[in-house]
Amino acid sequence: MRSLRLAAFAALTAALSFATAPAGAAVIGSALDNGDGTFTYSFEVDNSAGGFDIAAWSLEFDFALPDWDPADLAGGGDVTVPDPNWIAGPGIPVAGQSAQDFLSLAPDSDVLVGASLGGFSFTSSFVPGTVTYYEFSAFGDSATGSTTGPSTAPAVPEPGAISTFASGLLLVAAALRRGRRFPW
Repeated sequence: MRSLRLAAFAALTAALSFATAPAGAAVIGSALDNGDGTFTYSFEVDNSAGGFDIAAWSLEFDFALPDWDPADLAGGGDVTVPDPNWIAGPGIPVAGQSAQDFLSLAPDSDVLVGASLGGFSFTSSFVPGTVTYYEFSAFGDSATGSTTGPSTAPAVPEPGAISTFASGLLLVAAALRRGRRFPW
Protein backbone atom coordinates (compact mmCIF):
# COMPACT_ATOMS: atom_id res chain seq x y z
CA MET A 1 0.00 0.00 0.00
CA ARG A 2 2.77 2.43 0.94
CA SER A 3 4.65 1.80 -2.32
CA LEU A 4 1.42 2.46 -4.24
CA ARG A 5 1.06 5.83 -2.49
CA LEU A 6 4.69 6.70 -3.24
CA ALA A 7 4.23 5.73 -6.91
CA ALA A 8 1.12 7.90 -7.11
CA PHE A 9 3.03 10.77 -5.49
CA ALA A 10 5.90 10.38 -7.98
CA ALA A 11 3.43 10.56 -10.88
CA LEU A 12 1.77 13.63 -9.34
CA THR A 13 5.14 15.31 -8.80
CA ALA A 14 6.20 14.68 -12.41
CA ALA A 15 2.90 15.98 -13.78
CA LEU A 16 2.90 19.08 -11.61
CA SER A 17 6.51 19.97 -12.34
CA PHE A 18 5.44 21.55 -15.61
CA ALA A 19 2.81 23.85 -14.08
CA THR A 20 3.43 27.47 -13.12
CA ALA A 21 1.71 29.46 -10.40
CA PRO A 22 1.87 32.37 -7.99
CA ALA A 23 4.61 32.70 -5.40
CA GLY A 24 5.23 29.66 -3.28
CA ALA A 25 6.36 29.19 0.27
CA ALA A 26 9.94 29.51 1.43
CA VAL A 27 11.60 26.25 2.42
CA ILE A 28 14.04 27.14 5.17
CA GLY A 29 16.80 24.57 5.57
CA SER A 30 19.43 24.33 8.27
CA ALA A 31 22.34 21.99 8.92
CA LEU A 32 23.56 20.91 12.34
CA ASP A 33 27.09 19.45 12.45
CA ASN A 34 26.85 16.30 14.59
CA GLY A 35 30.63 16.20 15.12
CA ASP A 36 30.94 12.68 13.70
CA GLY A 37 31.12 13.51 9.99
CA THR A 38 27.34 13.75 9.63
CA PHE A 39 24.90 16.64 9.50
CA THR A 40 21.27 16.74 10.56
CA TYR A 41 19.25 18.70 8.01
CA SER A 42 16.01 20.28 9.23
CA PHE A 43 13.41 22.03 7.09
CA GLU A 44 10.49 24.36 7.67
CA VAL A 45 7.97 25.27 4.99
CA ASP A 46 7.12 28.94 5.65
CA ASN A 47 3.99 29.75 3.67
CA SER A 48 3.26 33.04 5.44
CA ALA A 49 3.65 34.96 2.15
CA GLY A 50 2.84 32.14 -0.28
CA GLY A 51 0.16 32.20 -2.95
CA PHE A 52 -1.13 28.61 -2.64
CA ASP A 53 -1.40 25.76 -0.12
CA ILE A 54 1.57 23.36 -0.21
CA ALA A 55 0.42 19.74 -0.61
CA ALA A 56 3.81 18.34 -1.63
CA TRP A 57 7.40 19.48 -1.88
CA SER A 58 10.70 18.04 -2.99
CA LEU A 59 14.44 18.62 -2.56
CA GLU A 60 16.85 17.93 -5.45
CA PHE A 61 20.47 16.87 -4.97
CA ASP A 62 23.72 16.81 -6.98
CA PHE A 63 24.48 13.18 -6.03
CA ALA A 64 23.03 9.98 -7.49
CA LEU A 65 22.01 8.20 -4.28
CA PRO A 66 21.30 9.57 -0.81
CA ASP A 67 23.14 8.00 2.14
CA TRP A 68 19.91 7.87 4.16
CA ASP A 69 16.76 5.81 3.57
CA PRO A 70 14.39 8.37 1.97
CA ALA A 71 11.24 6.80 3.43
CA ASP A 72 9.77 8.35 6.56
CA LEU A 73 10.27 6.74 9.98
CA ALA A 74 6.79 5.12 9.93
CA GLY A 75 7.69 3.47 6.63
CA GLY A 76 10.98 2.13 7.96
CA GLY A 77 13.17 4.94 6.62
CA ASP A 78 15.35 7.66 8.11
CA VAL A 79 13.25 10.78 7.43
CA THR A 80 11.25 12.59 10.10
CA VAL A 81 7.97 14.19 9.06
CA PRO A 82 5.80 16.48 11.21
CA ASP A 83 2.87 14.10 11.69
CA PRO A 84 1.22 10.92 10.32
CA ASN A 85 -0.54 12.94 7.60
CA TRP A 86 2.81 13.54 5.88
CA ILE A 87 4.92 10.86 4.19
CA ALA A 88 8.42 10.95 2.71
CA GLY A 89 9.97 8.91 -0.04
CA PRO A 90 12.48 8.88 -2.88
CA GLY A 91 11.70 11.45 -5.52
CA ILE A 92 11.97 11.79 -9.26
CA PRO A 93 14.38 14.69 -9.89
CA VAL A 94 13.43 17.44 -12.34
CA ALA A 95 17.00 18.56 -13.02
CA GLY A 96 19.18 17.02 -10.30
CA GLN A 97 20.50 13.49 -9.86
CA SER A 98 18.26 12.43 -6.95
CA ALA A 99 15.40 13.85 -4.90
CA GLN A 100 13.66 13.61 -1.53
CA ASP A 101 9.87 13.99 -1.68
CA PHE A 102 7.32 14.96 0.97
CA LEU A 103 3.55 14.52 0.52
CA SER A 104 0.57 15.62 2.59
CA LEU A 105 -2.09 12.89 2.74
CA ALA A 106 -4.96 15.16 3.78
CA PRO A 107 -5.97 18.67 2.65
CA ASP A 108 -6.17 19.91 6.25
CA SER A 109 -2.51 18.95 6.80
CA ASP A 110 -1.25 20.91 3.76
CA VAL A 111 0.87 23.96 4.62
CA LEU A 112 -1.89 26.54 4.21
CA VAL A 113 -1.30 30.10 3.00
CA GLY A 114 -0.37 32.15 6.06
CA ALA A 115 1.00 29.17 8.01
CA SER A 116 4.34 27.43 8.55
CA LEU A 117 5.19 23.79 9.19
CA GLY A 118 8.48 22.41 10.48
CA GLY A 119 9.50 18.94 11.57
CA PHE A 120 11.03 17.62 8.34
CA SER A 121 14.56 16.24 8.87
CA PHE A 122 17.16 13.57 8.10
CA THR A 123 20.87 12.93 8.71
CA SER A 124 23.53 12.66 6.00
CA SER A 125 27.30 12.68 5.60
CA PHE A 126 26.98 14.98 2.56
CA VAL A 127 28.20 18.49 3.41
CA PRO A 128 25.87 21.50 3.56
CA GLY A 129 25.43 23.32 0.29
CA THR A 130 22.69 24.87 -1.80
CA VAL A 131 19.89 22.62 -3.07
CA THR A 132 16.81 23.31 -5.17
CA TYR A 133 13.31 22.75 -3.84
CA TYR A 134 10.01 22.40 -5.68
CA GLU A 135 6.58 22.96 -4.15
CA PHE A 136 3.19 21.84 -5.41
CA SER A 137 -0.44 22.49 -4.58
CA ALA A 138 -3.16 19.89 -4.99
CA PHE A 139 -4.47 21.94 -7.94
CA GLY A 140 -1.35 22.13 -10.10
CA ASP A 141 0.30 25.29 -8.76
CA SER A 142 4.07 25.04 -8.36
CA ALA A 143 7.06 27.11 -7.34
CA THR A 144 10.78 26.60 -6.91
CA GLY A 145 13.62 28.08 -4.91
CA SER A 146 16.84 27.16 -3.15
CA THR A 147 17.77 26.36 0.43
CA THR A 148 20.48 24.71 2.53
CA GLY A 149 20.72 20.94 2.16
CA PRO A 150 23.11 18.06 1.57
CA SER A 151 25.47 18.47 -1.38
CA THR A 152 28.75 17.30 -2.83
CA ALA A 153 29.68 20.96 -3.33
CA PRO A 154 29.98 22.77 0.01
CA ALA A 155 28.43 26.18 0.42
CA VAL A 156 30.56 29.15 -0.65
CA PRO A 157 32.44 30.64 2.33
CA GLU A 158 31.30 33.92 3.79
CA PRO A 159 32.73 37.02 2.05
CA GLY A 160 34.73 37.87 5.18
CA ALA A 161 36.63 34.59 4.98
CA ILE A 162 37.35 35.08 1.29
CA SER A 163 38.61 38.64 1.76
CA THR A 164 40.85 37.59 4.68
CA PHE A 165 42.33 34.78 2.59
CA ALA A 166 42.79 37.11 -0.41
CA SER A 167 44.49 39.74 1.79
CA GLY A 168 46.92 37.12 3.09
CA LEU A 169 47.76 36.05 -0.46
CA LEU A 170 48.38 39.65 -1.48
CA LEU A 171 50.78 40.16 1.46
CA VAL A 172 52.72 37.00 0.57
CA ALA A 173 52.85 38.01 -3.11
CA ALA A 174 54.08 41.52 -2.22
CA ALA A 175 56.80 40.13 0.04
CA LEU A 176 57.93 37.66 -2.61
CA ARG A 177 58.00 40.39 -5.23
CA ARG A 178 60.31 42.45 -3.05
CA GLY A 179 62.64 39.50 -2.69
CA ARG A 180 62.09 38.94 1.00
CA ARG A 181 62.55 35.48 2.36
CA PHE A 182 60.12 33.94 4.79
CA PRO A 183 61.40 32.19 7.91
CA TRP A 184 59.42 29.04 7.20
